[in-house]
Amino acid sequence: MASAVVSFGGYAFVAQAQPDLVHFRKHTELAQNRYSDRPELNPSPQRILVIQVHKDPRIELWLDSLYATTRDECMAQTAFASLVGAPDVPQGVYDSVRLPASQSDFSVRFFLDRYLPGRCNWQPMGIGHSEFLPEDADHPNVNSGIVGIAHRELTPWGPIGLSETENAWVCHRGENSGTHVEELFCTSKPGSGEKQSMSIAGGLVKIEFRLAPD
Repeated sequence: MASAVVSFGGYAFVAQAQPDLVHFRKHTELAQNRYSDRPELNPSPQRILVIQVHKDPRIELWLDSLYATTRDECMAQTAFASLVGAPDVPQGVYDSVRLPASQSDFSVRFFLDRYLPGRCNWQPMGIGHSEFLPEDADHPNVNSGIVGIAHRELTPWGPIGLSETENAWVCHRGENSGTHVEELFCTSKPGSGEKQSMSIAGGLVKIEFRLAPD
């Protein structure tokens, strides 16, 4: 089972393992999560991050918002990982949106205060993306970041965070050298600022995914 360690706002976490990407889920709790620490929904969220999307209509795009614990006492690990000596990591929750092929323009809203902080101080960490061509596959294989969320209370030395930014990717089809399967590979355009941090108060992110000719 493949996984990746990603950093948002100065906090590292284990991103979704590849098998979790095979089937789309609107809500995903990471394997190391403890039931007693599950986040509670905010009854009146107000901090909105709008993602405006323009994409090639052949591409299916999945967007996800990650929320994670930020208190040391809420670090956790799976039983198997603990047995092999892996360190504890933050607990996390993904909320995802599926943008199907055949359409090009979307506007997606994520609430950055969707969950109450609670004992573990649950906080938004960032927005990620996964994409593929339905004509070649039925799921994506890679999950990458779009923007992180700035946390001045947690990292006073960090960025304040932007209220608006733009990112763009160019995608091309290619053969995976390991699986020999045709996949979609997307890279950000020079100067698009893929790793910029957004304000925890919310804002606007404009993203574009173009498909290069074969």
